[in-house]
Amino acid sequence: MSEKKRFPLVTIVRWLGTILSLGLFFWLILVYVDWKSALNQVAGVSVWALLLAIGLYLLSQVFNTLRWCALLWAHEVKITFWRAFCINWSGVFASNFLPSTIGGDGLRMLAISPYTGSASVTIGSVALDRLINMAAMTCLLPLPLTLFGTKLWTLAALAFPFNPKTLFERYFPKLVGAVQEWAARPQAFVWAFLAAWPSNLASMLASYGIARALGMEISFVQVMAVQTVTYFLSVLPISINGLGLREVTYTTLFVWIGSSLEQASALAVITRFLALLVTVPGVLWVSQVAAAVAGAEKTP
Repeated sequence: MSEKKRFPLVTIVRWLGTILSLGLFFWLILVYVDWKSALNQVAGVSVWALLLAIGLYLLSQVFNTLRWCALLWAHEVKITFWRAFCINWSGVFASNFLPSTIGGDGLRMLAISPYTGSASVTIGSVALDRLINMAAMTCLLPLPLTLFGTKLWTLAALAFPFNPKTLFERYFPKLVGAVQEWAARPQAFVWAFLAAWPSNLASMLASYGIARALGMEISFVQVMAVQTVTYFLSVLPISINGLGLREVTYTTLFVWIGSSLEQASALAVITRFLALLVTVPGVLWVSQVAAAVAGAEKTP
């Protein structure tokens, strides 16, 4: 008699985190939001503001790919920017259905492996890409710490199922190996780190533009602070693509700095939709990536 298949604890935590976060967000907007006011604000957002935001989200993906390419090209991986962009885009699309905001990294590793011919370069390029982006975002942490102070502990409590020690023990050896692999190529770190800044600032500028179109009296620095906190909470493996968790964080933090609940929730929903919309073309390459990987596995 076969044993019953058990769901891993981390999978249960991710689904619970997603459901609880979404439930809290919908509870906030259904109970406390003045829908007439909120809909009037959303209707006031011009088409040009939406198109500009979409363009900035696309620009962010361009620099995300450039950051990754800086690491790949330093190892003389023969891949064009466009091909890397397609692979990266398919990974971003896949992240919409996978744990945290980095779930698509597994797809990227599979897709890039035929080009690298080396497991260490394959895993290392993706791991370092994420690590360098996180390093750039870490530089911005003084902004939310100054703006919100001890209030951030309230949001940190949302990550209660997350065990930093477990994540450290699981991924630290891989990161050490990746850094060692690129140790003789320090210029790759520099170029990748530089590319990380416009990739993050472009998405922040998109949020800022939508926020101003909604009539929110906030500064770009405040948007940077909010999005920095949102980034670090969203990468925790406690929800699916940060779904719900991101919206609760956005709404809470913008209300803390003086925006109305209607404005904050509208901003969370609109930016989520636009960011998701930008990833949709990635579905065009998911099948291509899968076919390429299958073909590479059959090749002797």
